[in-house]
Amino acid sequence: MARALTHRSPFIRVLSAIAIGSVFFAGAWTVAYAVLPEGATRFSLGFAPTLDARANAGAVAATVFLWNSLLGFGVIIIASAYSVGPISLGYFAPWTWLVRFGLALGTNSFVLVIPGARAMPLDPAVLLTHAGVREMLAYFIVAAVLANATLWRQRRLTDRRLVRVRHLRDLRFTLPEVALLASGFVILAWSAALEAGQIARLQSL
Repeated sequence: MARALTHRSPFIRVLSAIAIGSVFFAGAWTVAYAVLPEGATRFSLGFAPTLDARANAGAVAATVFLWNSLLGFGVIIIASAYSVGPISLGYFAPWTWLVRFGLALGTNSFVLVIPGARAMPLDPAVLLTHAGVREMLAYFIVAAVLANATLWRQRRLTDRRLVRVRHLRDLRFTLPEVALLASGFVILAWSAALEAGQIARLQSL
């Protein structure tokens, strides 16, 4: 696993991180749907409807994109500066968010919902249309690109010392990594536009 997550190819790193996250995502979605009541994790995910997407979907999309870029990418960038052993801590943010996303899908726990419309585990319609899926993909791409850009390393989980691995000025990215990083921003913008449309439809109900 560690070898795949730190592979020289950023594409293998992306696919490996998504594969690992998908296992936890499927488990969280299935357990939430089978065991937890509707709305059980509503506090954990969702965009608060403080903006009227019906009146200005473009502004809502821009706000969502800015929020996700600063918060989502920001957390990943900071975490990617550190690793435990060879594994970048940047991976753990999208893995955690993907589990929370699965719990939210299984319990219909978003701020704007259709009551009773719980998504069955791994429903293809949800996977193909939900904005959150694209958002998670963008996060995984950025985490994987930055996975080998560690600045500080904790040799093992029980070790309390951080060892300097490299300086910021030493970072170099390959052309495929730069292209993937750019695609992450494009996918996140696509996700924000899709989410704004979904918010507008729900606010119209």
